[in-house]
Amino acid sequence: MKKTLYVGLTTTTLAVLGILSSSRATTTTPATELGSAPSSPVVATKVGERQSNDPTTTRAIASLHRHQQQGREAVTVYVRGIPVLTFLGQRATATEGVKVAAVNGADTPEQTTLSEAAQRATILTARLNQLHEQGFDANLVRVRWDAQQQQYRIYADQEPLLTLNNVVLPSGQQRNEESALRIANLIRRQLGNAPALTSVEGSQNTVLAMGPIRMQLTGLASWYGPGFHGGRTANGERFDQHALTAAHRTLPFGTRVRVTNLQNGRSVVVRINDRGPFTGGREIDLSQGAAAAIGLIGAGVGPVRIDVLD
Repeated sequence: MKKTLYVGLTTTTLAVLGILSSSRATTTTPATELGSAPSSPVVATKVGERQSNDPTTTRAIASLHRHQQQGREAVTVYVRGIPVLTFLGQRATATEGVKVAAVNGADTPEQTTLSEAAQRATILTARLNQLHEQGFDANLVRVRWDAQQQQYRIYADQEPLLTLNNVVLPSGQQRNEESALRIANLIRRQLGNAPALTSVEGSQNTVLAMGPIRMQLTGLASWYGPGFHGGRTANGERFDQHALTAAHRTLPFGTRVRVTNLQNGRSVVVRINDRGPFTGGREIDLSQGAAAAIGLIGAGVGPVRIDVLD
C-alpha cells in the first residue's frame, strides 16, 4: 500500500532528492539523549542557488539525526540545535526506499537507501532551510485539524509543510492536539521567534491545556525528586517525582500552569501541589518528570515563563 507524504510541493520533493544524489554522506552515532543535539547531526542541503560544501559558510538552521527509539528507526529534526519532532520508521531495518548516490569518507560512490522516515525528515529539513533563506514570516506557520483525513497538519502559510502521522515529540509523546501545537510552536519560535499559537484550527477543543492564560510570570525554575519521592506534599498527597507537578509559594493548590523553558522553547503543563521553592530568586520548583519534559535536568536551574491557566 502506497503512502502519500504531505510535505510541501512535488517540485520541492524532487529537488531535495536530487540534491541528496550529490551530497556528501555524514555518519552519525545513535543518540543517547534526545533532549540534546547530537555532536555531528546530518545537515540537509538547502534547496536554492546559494549552496556550499563548506560548513562554515552554510546558513542552514535545520538538521536531522538518525537513531533508534524503542527498537524502531527514528529520525529527529533539529532547528537551531533544538529537537522539534521525530519521524518513526519500521521496527526492523528498512529494506525498501529511495536509492540515492552517496559518497563515503574515501570519496568512493556507493548506494544508500532512504527509508520513508528518513525521506520525510530530509524533505522537511530542506524546506525549513529554504524558508529561512527566503526570510519567511514564521507568524504564518499554523496547525490545522483535518477532520476528513483525521490528521493534524502544519502549514507554511497555504503550503502543507508536515502531516503528523508516525511523528512524535522528541520526548516520545505520541501524536495528539497538544503535541501538534507544541511542534508547530517550536517551528514558529525557531524559524522566526513568532509567538506561540493557543489553538488548533478546525478543532473543537478551544482551550485544551494551552489557555486561556490568567496570569504570566517569569523567573528561575529548579526541580526536586530523589529524596522526596513518596513523602507528603504541602497539600497532603504523596509526592510522585515522575508526575507533572510543581511547588509554588503562593498559587492555590490544584492550579494548572504551563512552564516554558526560555532556553529551548519546550513547555510542560503542571499542577501545583506543594509549597516552595524556598531558595531566594527562584519562582517555581518542578518535579523531576516535569523538569525532564522541558530539558532542565542537566542545568538544574533555568529561566522560565509561567502561564497560569486555571
